[in-house]
Amino acid sequence: MQTKQDRVFDGLAQRFQQQIYDDPRGAIRLAILQDDLAALVTTTEAQGSRPLQILDAGGGLGQMAIWLAQQGHHVVLAEPSAEMLQRAATGIQQAGLEDSIHLVQASVQELASKGCGSFDLITFHAVLEWLAEPRAVLEQLLSCLKPGGWLSLMFFNYHSTVMRRLIAGDLGTVRRGEIASDGRKGLAPISPLKPEEVQSWLQPLGLELETWSGIRCFYDYMYRDVRKLAKLEEVIPLERAYSRVEPWRSLARYQHMLCRKV
Repeated sequence: MQTKQDRVFDGLAQRFQQQIYDDPRGAIRLAILQDDLAALVTTTEAQGSRPLQILDAGGGLGQMAIWLAQQGHHVVLAEPSAEMLQRAATGIQQAGLEDSIHLVQASVQELASKGCGSFDLITFHAVLEWLAEPRAVLEQLLSCLKPGGWLSLMFFNYHSTVMRRLIAGDLGTVRRGEIASDGRKGLAPISPLKPEEVQSWLQPLGLELETWSGIRCFYDYMYRDVRKLAKLEEVIPLERAYSRVEPWRSLARYQHMLCRKV
């Protein structure tokens, strides 16, 4: 049996851009993340108005790093894919934020092994599900977070994949428990995670859960023809309304947990 390996997105940056960020799904994702982080990173609220030192670990194409820098903070964007990092650099230059965002080509493991500094906030969005050993890597990443600092953790939800397969009639796959991808092609995660599993990690890792939201509670389940006609200005307010309400939160495509390091 082939050993599972971390997934790096060299060669897939264009597809990633189209399917994640040039799509309404990406707009919904960013809207909920920004809602959850707004009180923390708005310059009038964030720790006495001083700029935060932020690590965007596995920051991909840089959308979150750009938004954080626009709020007045200093961001280190670390990303193992050279292709993704180059696209991020282009976006950062177009936004005029070269002085606020520092680019580093490195995985979380490489950052931690070299001593990654001490950050007020770490964003770790849609990375856990691409790791062979997600909990171990998360623990390494926390060495970069100062006591009292914040972790913004977003990950792909195992339960959502099960629901999607059931709705599609793919009952055999669910019966066999073959929910994870082998990582050889496409953009299906190799380590989809159950929210209750990740939540069980937090206290042993020295984290307190402050905010928990579901991202895309219903949009991904809409009939495809209906989804094509849906207006984002109508969808996003409803996604916001259900993002912290059970049972919709636990079925959302992504889970976002904002935690504080004790």
